[in-house]
Amino acid sequence: MRQSHWAIPEDLMVESLRTMRPHGAVGNEGLALWLGTGSGTRAEITHVVEVRGAGFRTSPLFMSLSMRAMASLTELAERQGAYLVGQIHSHPGTLLNLSDLDEEHGIRIPDYLSVVCPYYAQRNSALADCGIHVFEGRRYRRLDRAEAEHRITATASRVNKICIEVPA
Repeated sequence: MRQSHWAIPEDLMVESLRTMRPHGAVGNEGLALWLGTGSGTRAEITHVVEVRGAGFRTSPLFMSLSMRAMASLTELAERQGAYLVGQIHSHPGTLLNLSDLDEEHGIRIPDYLSVVCPYYAQRNSALADCGIHVFEGRRYRRLDRAEAEHRITATASRVNKICIEVPA
């Protein structure tokens, strides 16, 4: 079985936490989307996207993007010469696994990263402190620490941050 590998900018977590924190501060899940480039089994994350607007809803144990929001994000990725590589979203407390809703209604494309950050992103968390899941076959699988360290490597590059207003 082929294994994908991801290269992440050194400041990806800092910018992702910054994006999610305002939602977590009021007791809601937060979200940061990751765009990148690559081919074959290698992807390089190049952008972190902050989503705002009527097409993004968040609450204590749920968040959603409208279909029109997803279309806007696809167009944004194309303008950047990138594609949607993954995301990070926050959960309350120490919850690092994907919820049943995450599993069933999350983005389900091969090699998509879905990372869960604890404590609603209110603490300075490293990627290793999070639950790292990859979509393989027909389901998400959580990577253990050793596999995550082998498949995800940090680069000296800086992430580009984009904020997008998405329609309902």
